[in-house]
Amino acid sequence: MPAKTDLLRSDFSSLDPRTVRLARLGLSIHALGHARSNLHRSIARNEELMSLVLPLLDPQALANWARQQQARIEPATYDTLRNLEREGSLVLGELDSDDAELLLSQLFRGHAGALERRLASSDVAGPINPNIRLLAEALTFDETEMRVLDYLDLYINSQALRLLLREQSRDSARLQRVRLAKVLELDSGTLARCLHPAAALRRLGLLAYEDDADLEDFLRPSDLLRRVLDADLGCIEDLLDLLIEPAPAADWSLEDFPHLSAAATRLSASLARASETATPGINALLYGPPGTGKTEFARALAAHQGLRLYQVRSADEDGDGLSRSGRLSAYLLAQRLFARRRDALLLFDEVEDVFEPDYGHFDFLGRRTGGRQKAWINRILEDNAVPAIWITNHAERMEPAFLRRFVLPVAFRTPPRSVRRRMVERHLGPVGVSPALLDELAADDQLVPAQFGVARTLTALHTNADADPDAVAREVISAQRQLLRGSPAPRQRESVTRFDADFLNLDGDLTPADILGAFERRGRGTLCLYGPPGTGKTEFAEVLAQALDRELIVRQASDLISPYVGETEQNLAALFIGADPVHSVVLLDEVDSFLASRQHAKRQWERTQVNELLQQMERFPGLFIAATNLMSGIDAAALRRFDFKLHFRPMGPEQRLRLFAREVYGDAEAPLPALISCHLRALEQLTVGDVANVCRQRALLGHAMTPEQFLRRLVAEVRLKGVDQAVAA
Repeated sequence: MPAKTDLLRSDFSSLDPRTVRLARLGLSIHALGHARSNLHRSIARNEELMSLVLPLLDPQALANWARQQQARIEPATYDTLRNLEREGSLVLGELDSDDAELLLSQLFRGHAGALERRLASSDVAGPINPNIRLLAEALTFDETEMRVLDYLDLYINSQALRLLLREQSRDSARLQRVRLAKVLELDSGTLARCLHPAAALRRLGLLAYEDDADLEDFLRPSDLLRRVLDADLGCIEDLLDLLIEPAPAADWSLEDFPHLSAAATRLSASLARASETATPGINALLYGPPGTGKTEFARALAAHQGLRLYQVRSADEDGDGLSRSGRLSAYLLAQRLFARRRDALLLFDEVEDVFEPDYGHFDFLGRRTGGRQKAWINRILEDNAVPAIWITNHAERMEPAFLRRFVLPVAFRTPPRSVRRRMVERHLGPVGVSPALLDELAADDQLVPAQFGVARTLTALHTNADADPDAVAREVISAQRQLLRGSPAPRQRESVTRFDADFLNLDGDLTPADILGAFERRGRGTLCLYGPPGTGKTEFAEVLAQALDRELIVRQASDLISPYVGETEQNLAALFIGADPVHSVVLLDEVDSFLASRQHAKRQWERTQVNELLQQMERFPGLFIAATNLMSGIDAAALRRFDFKLHFRPMGPEQRLRLFAREVYGDAEAPLPALISCHLRALEQLTVGDVANVCRQRALLGHAMTPEQFLRRLVAEVRLKGVDQAVAA
């Protein structure tokens, strides 16, 4: 029999270091489930391991071996191995399985230990990927942590390694740690401490950990670690640039947020002091509807205190979006890297995506109980050395356990009208929009500052095209409003008559002055205005809001009711959450649509709508007014929740005479002909709204009406209500 030939390369140093280490790992993993005496046979039947071992073989030695074994091997195998002298590499799948077993039997029978020793002596020290060394330097990782990261780097880049790991049986984390420690030549206790939830690799979200899995899924690299290991990093600054980016310079100052002056003072001082002293657990939460200025406010805070604001990236350098866990891991790494900085402030936007109740994206924590996951997240908000500002549009999606950890919460709502006027002028004044349109836009409480910015950009594009800035700005904002609110413009209440409280006919002994005084003293309350249409309910709410120096936010039932289950309740909640309780009054018209008696409800959603509105009323710390034309049938429990209930009735006889005289003769004290007075006294259901309708008709017709014509039209308005009253002669 021919003498045995050493089939291995004489020097492994010419090979890629990854090739040597992968072969070493592959043999160690394979040995977990196979006896050493049959190693050659099991390797020959394992394509993945064969692919890792073949690069270790010397092409010339293989060609010589083929000549020696020509009589025993297949002709195709012989030709393949002989050609290695010219081609220099062997492709998996080109060898007959029996021939491969014969080949490997010579390589491993009695020589497996020698091969392992050669691989160990040829393996370079430390991690192969230089990014791991950079991470270790920046985050003070020890040798065990670097070895785990190196293993994960090879895991990412070798499908053969992953398939070998997959072949191992599914088992508990404790047993898998023992196996992995053997593969990585680590003490099992040391590896267990390295993989503890409180240890750096898991706390920073660099790996995903599975309690019950095969060896492939037991330990996996997180999305962020994949990006870090794949990036072209030369220094720690490059690593930081991968995780965070400097926030754009502030376009606004804190003076541009006068409605938040108290919050700005508190946050500004607290964040600056926390940054200076590295006080842990200082987190601000800016929450509220989109476009209300949260991000600009955060930038203004940082600029005011001279802090450098960095925001966690939402996408990588290629523009690919970072996963939820990837963004959180980036934040945690930035916290660690900035721990000694005394001039930094971190910004994390869209936080609800990270802290929502579904913990599925926290894979790197493993499948543990919800309580342990919550404790881990709570520590993130309690241990951060660098103060942070978190921004969310949906705080209601976050669990109370997390919300309690934000020591500096600030609610954002649609700014007051005076502030909106300053904002819209700041955005659109420089591009030539007229003051009249600025006033009109500021009056729309459903527009937010972000929409003014969009309008400015598009209006500026047309400044050199002889386009009317007002027309462009109006078109842009109308289109956005249609998209976001369902209508291109707010409802316009064109007043053709002058409101006068003397023409209100309130039932009971309460006067408008009594109501005003009560709300001035208390600053909050609930008020139900009921009565026939046109009796002045909405006008009364407007006057009350003006007297209190607050903006009136008016919503009709049709603005909030949705055909989709649950969305009406969401719209109701958004109305109250978005209203500033200090600077506004909320008026909900047609409230009977929401407060029908629950005793007669036939569907579940009818009850939930009533419940939602009642809960929002109780929680709202401002002034809420409900108006309805249909008082009968309203839920009894709802009625008890109103501090005052004002009944608006049609005008009394003297009120009818005086209003007719004012609108027809121009003087409320002007004497009226006896016949007209008689007919007016008979119109018991005449309302201020009826008179306003006739005045509107007169304006549209464009000519004056005689007193008799005006009276006939009033009678027609009353008749349309189904009231049988005399017709004026």
